Amino acid sequence: MKKFLLAALLLLPGLASAANITVSWVLPTQATDGTPLTGAQALSSVQVFLALAPIADNSTAAPTATLTATATTTNQVITASAGQTIYARIKVCNSGGCSVFSNQASKLVPVAVPGVPTNVTITLVLE
Repeated sequence: MKKFLLAALLLLPGLASAANITVSWVLPTQATDGTPLTGAQALSSVQVFLALAPIADNSTAAPTATLTATATTTNQVITASAGQTIYARIKVCNSGGCSVFSNQASKLVPVAVPGVPTNVTITLVLE
């Protein structure tokens, strides 16, 4: 009787780590009534919202970052695991208040391909 022993490599799931992300957007040039965003209606800030779950239209969560009125991009760090999705939405504000949320952008944190198994052996015993 022949017995074969094959050694295998166990793969552990990925652990959460810091993800550096860049979010960008285009600022509006008009208010909801069609008037230009200048003078008293000029933008005063941009609010960035990041989450690991979809951000609802009626969310009351605090912004992840508040930026200057002219900002159109930001680099942020968020803790995420491979296979999770990062979601982002933007609001712009002026003296009249803040806009509703922008569209929702999302990005899947990629799952790395496993490394190559090593030290594979076969043990053969003949009877």
